[in-house]
Amino acid sequence: MATTTTAATGAERLRDGSCHFQRSRLIWMIAITFGMILLGWVTLWPSTIPYSYLGIFGTFLNYLVENHHKWVCYGFWVSWLIHVVEAFYGVKLCQSKGITDPAIQFQWFIQTLLFGYASFGLLVSYKPSAKKHY
Repeated sequence: MATTTTAATGAERLRDGSCHFQRSRLIWMIAITFGMILLGWVTLWPSTIPYSYLGIFGTFLNYLVENHHKWVCYGFWVSWLIHVVEAFYGVKLCQSKGITDPAIQFQWFIQTLLFGYASFGLLVSYKPSAKKHY
């Protein structure tokens, strides 16, 4: 009997939106991961990049490292700062949209920390269904 109550509670929670989670699109996850890794590599270990093997892209990266490394560093750290702020604000947004399950809030936090607006935008656009009052 307890299993039926638990199952009903889980189903109710799915219906009321307290467990809403939506994964970011795979293409954005791949692109952002690649971009952040590349930006981190150019920022933190520029001497290890095999520029000559990367063709015109390597020439461009070498130009950035040689002439604008300070700005590349700023871009790297500011992008991580934005991801962190988005992730914490995402948890607050979860609460205001009725997503109350701590495990789901944590999933939103991690996804937004790693993928930024690709995740945060999904949370912002989520419209919880209106609660019925009887």
